[in-house]
Amino acid sequence: MADILVDTSAWICALRGTDPAIKDAVDELLTLDRAVFCGVVEMELLHGMRPRERKVLLPLFEALRYVAIDRQDWKAAGNLLAGMRSRGTKIPASDALIASVCLRHGLKILTTDRHFDKIPGLDHHR
Repeated sequence: MADILVDTSAWICALRGTDPAIKDAVDELLTLDRAVFCGVVEMELLHGMRPRERKVLLPLFEALRYVAIDRQDWKAAGNLLAGMRSRGTKIPASDALIASVCLRHGLKILTTDRHFDKIPGLDHHR
């Protein structure tokens, strides 16, 4: 069973309780120790966190399994962006990087962002 990188959008839904299905999925991934974290998601979450949230969330994030981003991920993301642009599709560069990390490590992704659906070979956890 593949581990799952929880995207920023899914973390926000889970933490705010705006989507019960996403919250349940994140809770299950945490319980089963299948949730994976990466630097882009961490950066995006740190950027949006309120001071009181930091006290609760930072220890949780430190406990998650972390997948490092390396040069091949950056190159793969650039190639992915170029290929998608040639087909008339644009996605945020940060999401291309997240997708490249998932593809290299054989991770599924849990996200609410629909543009991930357009990335060839990326498996979604719903």
